[in-house]
Amino acid sequence: VRQVSQETREAYSAYGYGGFFGDLTFSEKDIDGLRQHLGEAGIAALFLRHSPFVDNHKLLPEGLSQLNRHTYAVSLRAGETMADLLARFPQKLRWSANFALRAGLSVAFQALSECTEERILAFYREYASLMEEKSTSNYYRFSETFFLEHARHLGEDCELAEVLDGHGRVLGGAFFLLDRSGWVHYHLSAAHREVMKLQGMELLILSSLQRYGERGYRSLHMGGGHTLDETDGLSRFKAKFADRKLDFYCSALVCDETAYARERARLPLVYPSYFLISDARGTPPIVPVQHALQ
Repeated sequence: VRQVSQETREAYSAYGYGGFFGDLTFSEKDIDGLRQHLGEAGIAALFLRHSPFVDNHKLLPEGLSQLNRHTYAVSLRAGETMADLLARFPQKLRWSANFALRAGLSVAFQALSECTEERILAFYREYASLMEEKSTSNYYRFSETFFLEHARHLGEDCELAEVLDGHGRVLGGAFFLLDRSGWVHYHLSAAHREVMKLQGMELLILSSLQRYGERGYRSLHMGGGHTLDETDGLSRFKAKFADRKLDFYCSALVCDETAYARERARLPLVYPSYFLISDARGTPPIVPVQHALQ
């Protein structure tokens, strides 16, 4: 929940996925009640990024959700060696893995409950350097504290995978979230340009498929790319590994028409196509709200 003026707030599911969970089905009347409840609480709008791996956009009445992009998932197999795994993937990926291995690269995994703070911060520095290189807005950059909080809150349910060269130098890495329902989620990643050229990220993903399949997980969710038409590089990278695509939907609800219209008109909009007022203004929230919506 974030403040957009002294009187008005907006609510949204933040980075990643959210929405409603459980044995629920919302009627139009339920949605009207939700709008009224949030509007009376001073929340002018609600934006939900649904979880594609549970299809929870279907809990809402038809027409409230829009397809945003596709995400990618890979089936995992128990008892599969790396050789077995590579045999079922296209020749190009087998070439990438063999190229990385010949270059002396390897992948090491460690639960965050066992990771030192310095190791997590080293990964953070790699991430921050990549964000700087891409000139990513500060609004979309995570902090050191955010990375360290993964260890405090998730512990053994999150692992850091590191790509190492032949001298043990870390060239890149990623967080993997371990879901007790049988899913693993490819989370944050960052890598040197060097490791990209050496096919290190391909080796990281393939190593994770073998590792988590061996540990009994059923599927790895890789998330999505940048565009719905799947022509961007991130989409193409993830699609190489996937054996199925999932649909990622977003829902937008205006809960107080008057307040929503007033706030969109009150200040210039840098990105008028964005639904959330703060996003449309192109600025971070002016007053952070710390509590969660109950």
